[in-house]
Amino acid sequence: MTTRIVQKLRDEFPSLTRSEKAVANYMLNHLSSLPYETASSIAESAGVSAMTVSRFLRSLGFNGLSELKDQLRTELDSTPLFVSDRLDRIRGVSRRDGKIWENFDLEVMATLGVYELLQTPVWEKVVTVLADSTEVAVAGFQTVSGMASDFAARLDYIRPGSRFLDGRNGTFSELLAAGSGRPCLVLFEMRRYTGTSLQLAEAARDAGLSLVIICDSHCYWARDYTDLVLSVSTRSNLFWDNQAPFSSLTNLLLGSLIERLGDAVEPRLQRLRDLQEKFAAFKD
Repeated sequence: MTTRIVQKLRDEFPSLTRSEKAVANYMLNHLSSLPYETASSIAESAGVSAMTVSRFLRSLGFNGLSELKDQLRTELDSTPLFVSDRLDRIRGVSRRDGKIWENFDLEVMATLGVYELLQTPVWEKVVTVLADSTEVAVAGFQTVSGMASDFAARLDYIRPGSRFLDGRNGTFSELLAAGSGRPCLVLFEMRRYTGTSLQLAEAARDAGLSLVIICDSHCYWARDYTDLVLSVSTRSNLFWDNQAPFSSLTNLLLGSLIERLGDAVEPRLQRLRDLQEKFAAFKD
């Protein structure tokens, strides 16, 4: 959804300080829930002080959070998410596990946020880049390497020239010294962020490559390197941040790409099915 507030945040983002970017990034990724937030809750989620949030709101032209909320309510469709009363019955069975059900609510809202991305211009731009690039390299390090590898493997079934970059050669030459063509980099990240991700994002930007960053909503630096940012909420009451939204997003992204490529996908799938049979890769 695009509002005057969203446009203002996007326009001013490059000139903001690091703390301001953290607040702006949180606001951009949690627009529908801002009417129910406080300055303290925004500050805690963004990793800044409540004073920083207040100063930032004033710099946007608002006297306080209440004034921002008033404008948002006039611009956004605030229809609540409908959830079956079956959920209330489930919660009633185990009230003592309240934090688990609070976590369930966080996961539901995170999934809703992923589906809302389908309606945004950046989603269409990302699908176009994945469809039109001559090659697509996918990278992710440490705890997100598995997600990146899985996405690369499934992407390879849909279009040729898809690969997972593990960085073992120390140069990423298969992407950065590939010669001609229009390669694209898809970079997965969530906190704590790795220095390799920052270096690779900078190198891809400097080389003029298309760069897609799929990240959590705390990743304030992503938009310093590209406009093609798909961010998800990973808020959780559990020990680890919630990784489920990444799975939902990649499933939807692959579905949109298949729709975009149309009949061109079938020969690729048939070729891989033939190779599966040849090497007996899968058992019934």
